Amino acid sequence: MNRDRELQILEASLGLALEARRPLGAEETSVPTSDYVDPDRFQRELEVFRRSYLLVGLSTDLAEPGAFLTADVMGSPVLVVRGEDGVLRAFLNVCRHRGATVELRRAGRCKRFVCPYHAWTYGDDGSLRKVRHAEGFPTLRPEGHGLVELPCTEAAGLLFVCPTPGAAPEPLPFALLAELGSVVGPRPLAVASTGRTWRMNWKLLVEGGIESYHFRVAHKDTIAPFFTDTQSTHERIGHHIRSVLPKRSITSLADVPRDQWHLRDHTHVVYSLHPNAVILLQRTHFDLLLMRPLAPDSTHIEVITVGSAPTEGELSDRARAYLEQNHAISVQTLDEDFVLGEQIQRGIATGANTHFRFGRFEDALTDWHRGLDALVHGGSP
Repeated sequence: MNRDRELQILEASLGLALEARRPLGAEETSVPTSDYVDPDRFQRELEVFRRSYLLVGLSTDLAEPGAFLTADVMGSPVLVVRGEDGVLRAFLNVCRHRGATVELRRAGRCKRFVCPYHAWTYGDDGSLRKVRHAEGFPTLRPEGHGLVELPCTEAAGLLFVCPTPGAAPEPLPFALLAELGSVVGPRPLAVASTGRTWRMNWKLLVEGGIESYHFRVAHKDTIAPFFTDTQSTHERIGHHIRSVLPKRSITSLADVPRDQWHLRDHTHVVYSLHPNAVILLQRTHFDLLLMRPLAPDSTHIEVITVGSAPTEGELSDRARAYLEQNHAISVQTLDEDFVLGEQIQRGIATGANTHFRFGRFEDALTDWHRGLDALVHGGSP
């Protein structure tokens, strides 16, 4: 993040904390509860996902030539490979013979991918390299039967894939990538991961991360004592949102020279990365949330705690234990949000509310929903 912008954010947050004010620059708005249950609306949202870059992992997951990972990306089996030439490529993980899944492992290293059904073999560039008993396919042209390639990009230490062949997803904003590069760092290391499917609409997950009105109540037994009450601020960066949640310790900056102010010391920063990921930036590490909408009322969420690998050797037992402990705390806190999300989803089904109301200090919700609505209806936010 630009140093001037970092200081501006801290100065604004400090002012709110010292004056015990809440940001009230926006107006009240509302969204129809049908947006969380309507199947047609859900399908239009999925189309937004399918034509966007989706975060699937860390660059360090594929650090070496020949490294690969597989993933379910919006229902499509995907294979992401670092070729021997160093180039990142993504493919539909689907054999061009009879459609079986070619690579079944979650991750690994290899130069050839062999379909487990009839042993058709593909190179790390997706090309069809070998057909068992090729004489049985006299009209087959290997150059036209490689794995189907997908748009992918690698930026700021993160891997992104669009699950639609031939799509032209919008590039990630330069300003966002500049910030994320410093967040992710040169040696990100995933230390712990927890995944679960929750009976809630995917938008409820995003909403819980971009407002702090609920902190004092929903997280009273976990993280609430560390944060100010309803003083979060946000900024849109393209289709993405950066939210800043001040800690109560921010008031100590009043007695500290500005050149010693650092955002990560006195806030948690939340990057809502359109459309499928959230980065929860903490002082020494970050949590990465990857979500996969399954139905209007069902979302799979994976929570990954990411630290920084040492320049030499392995992560120490002490450092690993610290990150694993923080992972447990993050999962416990996030589960408080997700349990409420399931309650909200059940409440929607009763018809008790036709709309949800967003307060003046919940303007990040308003901003985010307006952006999503524009994309769902084919426009720009």
